[in-house]
Amino acid sequence: MNYFFSTVLILGLFWQCTPPKSSKKTKNEAKNTLQTDRKSTPIYDSIALSDQGFKGYYQGPEFNEQGDIAHQFSNKAANQIGDYLKVAYGKKTYLKIDFKRIKIVTRGLDQEDSVYYLIEIPFQSAGQCSAHTGIEHCGSWNYQPKLFLNQRLKKQKQSLTKISVGKMDCRFFTSSEGFQEYWIAFHHKDYQNGCK
Repeated sequence: MNYFFSTVLILGLFWQCTPPKSSKKTKNEAKNTLQTDRKSTPIYDSIALSDQGFKGYYQGPEFNEQGDIAHQFSNKAANQIGDYLKVAYGKKTYLKIDFKRIKIVTRGLDQEDSVYYLIEIPFQSAGQCSAHTGIEHCGSWNYQPKLFLNQRLKKQKQSLTKISVGKMDCRFFTSSEGFQEYWIAFHHKDYQNGCK
């Protein structure tokens, strides 16, 4: 009799500690859930990057709780371009920013609703020491005085001297809607230290 009750008690405890099979998700179910979660996050930008250059746009809210979210697309562009140039350099594909053909367009810049922000930064073939392996930017989204922007540029260049060698290339871009930005290309010392 004791044996019977002991067996029932053990089986009852084991049954309570075993998770029901329906609560486990298969790998496909988990993957579908993850994809659904990703789809619920809005995507505002599109980027294409190759040895010919960078082309990307942002279309969406101009500002949100993170601030000037549209202008932050410049950060994303600079990070991806910098990474691409470094990888290309490591593969002995030497590229530099073609400043003469850069195209930057803004539409709807009014600090009220959505905006369209296009950045096209072409590359061109270069020699090992004239190639760019880094890029940065600094600018303003709403008509800041040029004196202020020049001070920011000066600080940005001073900061870049810690990681760059040789001469930096720089160009100023503006739009009729108040967009103003400097783009700076340089030779990263971790890749081009022998190039002075």
